[in-house]
Amino acid sequence: MPQIDITVERVRKLLSSLKPYKAAGPDSLHPRVLKELSTVIAPALYKIFRTSLETGVVPSDWELAFVTPILKKGSKQLPANYRPISLTCICSKVMEHILVSNVINHYEKHHILNDFQHGFRKLHSCETQLIGFINDIAREMQGGGQTDVILMDFSNAFDKVPHKEFIFKLSNYGIHHYTLDWIQNFLKNRQQCTVLEGERSSYTHVTSGVPQGSVLGPILFLAFINDLLKCIKCRVRLFADDIVVYLVVKSADDC
Repeated sequence: MPQIDITVERVRKLLSSLKPYKAAGPDSLHPRVLKELSTVIAPALYKIFRTSLETGVVPSDWELAFVTPILKKGSKQLPANYRPISLTCICSKVMEHILVSNVINHYEKHHILNDFQHGFRKLHSCETQLIGFINDIAREMQGGGQTDVILMDFSNAFDKVPHKEFIFKLSNYGIHHYTLDWIQNFLKNRQQCTVLEGERSSYTHVTSGVPQGSVLGPILFLAFINDLLKCIKCRVRLFADDIVVYLVVKSADDC
């Protein structure tokens, strides 16, 4: 992967495209301010971005997150029934956008991501995954065949990515060392606190996982799960951590 080229104009365009009604992160810099003053702020932010990338040092504010619990299902009294959404600094997200676009270009240019991964990719979606899966099932049904299907979901997948193994994978995928050092620092010293109904808990260190709600998190997770298919002998389709495994059954052994 080539070194990322950050420009003032690119930073300005990202700032000017911010949605002004979004909430500010732990640094209290509101996106409306960044958007309205994009032309003035872009040169200074460009220098911060470039220095951060070249040194591998992430500003401490960018490593903080406000976690808001969103109920998924079930009883409101059980903490396990909530999805933790991280609210991070807007400037960090702008920097992450720059990294993500370059990492994705590297993934696509060298065909690194598995073809059956449909999550967080251009020209891929829930619909493309579903169409391919239904087409395979329908083809077998028309011929009178039986297809057995298993639907799987990683439990708290984004929270359980081990950082050391994950960085090793990115290195093997050829991610530029500046980018790799930045990502490692971005994950290494993270802290988060829970914010609910105007109250805030004390900060706690995050020792694994990629932050949900960040720009970089989903792309990092795709690299982490990418070689899963090497371990499975039957057909597989993925959307991030949601996996459908299926096989045409022609004998009891197949089943």
